Amino acid sequence: MKIRHIAAGVAAAAVITVSSPAFAAGPPYTVSVGGSSAAGTHAITAASAGNVQFSARNNAGTVVNMNCTSVRGAGAATSGTGVNPVATITSTTWTGCSIPGGAATVTQSGTWNVTGTGTNATTGNETIAGNIGNVTAGVQTTANPNVCRFTVTGAPRGSFNEATQQLVVTETGYTGNLVLSNVVGCLGQLQNGNPANFATTLAVTSPDGAINLS
Repeated sequence: MKIRHIAAGVAAAAVITVSSPAFAAGPPYTVSVGGSSAAGTHAITAASAGNVQFSARNNAGTVVNMNCTSVRGAGAATSGTGVNPVATITSTTWTGCSIPGGAATVTQSGTWNVTGTGTNATTGNETIAGNIGNVTAGVQTTANPNVCRFTVTGAPRGSFNEATQQLVVTETGYTGNLVLSNVVGCLGQLQNGNPANFATTLAVTSPDGAINLS
């Protein structure tokens, strides 16, 4: 199969309006799951391999590291022709997260959509970059939300490797693709509009088989 590259990231849906870069959707794709491109939906799960790296750069230019030990997600891939977005993430569970003020709880809001944004093709290269749109996540200190809480929205970039079935999220450089809003407390270390980085590797599985795009 000829594998196409699509660019990956996350488009924002915020509790308050937050400006973020616009990502144009790529053309529709043919998506197969378990070797079949018949129209349908297929349950998927995604589990991080290693730590989840998250940080923000505050108004003073200081990088504030706020990591999690793991994240798991659930949703569905869409098979068929003329498909884009190609999948949804309906829920996520975050473990071992910390922010200024202590241990943190992260809550997904709404359904996140995996959408292709590019069309470059390289023979023999099965890495697909894509985006997860409509993302909003609320973060707060678990023991007392008034110590620190904020919303994260934006467009982290990444890539999906068809050979390994791994989604690798690599949003770096504090580009503004991820932004904090609704900041309360946080020991004065975070402010509204702070750009954030996010990086993790997610193993994606479906009981119906491997996911491929062309």
